[in-house]
Amino acid sequence: MMKRRFSGYVIRISLLISYMLIVFALSGCGEEGEAIRESITGNVSAKAGTVQLYHVADNMVVPYEERYQLKQPDNLADAVKEVIEAMVLDEGIRIEKYLIDDSQNVTLYMHFSDEMTEEAKLLNKAALIKSLDELDTRSVNIILLDGNGDEIDTATFTDSSFYYYED
Repeated sequence: MMKRRFSGYVIRISLLISYMLIVFALSGCGEEGEAIRESITGNVSAKAGTVQLYHVADNMVVPYEERYQLKQPDNLADAVKEVIEAMVLDEGIRIEKYLIDDSQNVTLYMHFSDEMTEEAKLLNKAALIKSLDELDTRSVNIILLDGNGDEIDTATFTDSSFYYYED
């Protein structure tokens, strides 16, 4: 069982390396190369089982081109942990802990610094939801905590919660 899981990771990593080599080779091909690269990116991502990570840039939620995470299809808890650790969030955001229930709903316990604007909070939530949505979660509950660790707000988000922040 362990060998099969390990060999799956080796295959995914080799696919990822192949993808990076192809993108590198096509990077100087002009506009046609750009179209080919986008096609290859989507195709390899689907096959390699990667999660595209999102971040906030210029008041928008955008894919972070250089950052993605491999999926762990049979271990949602580890996959969520890896995505959270790999994400680039604004300073002043702390994810204290997360829980996953049997229905694949994720609950994040978060703290925002008092200096963050409401727009920055909303955009960072959207980046988190879009990134976690690629793990096939059903919903993401965000519980906001104050400085003492007490719950101050709760909201549930799905893949369509941030429709207006889509590309």
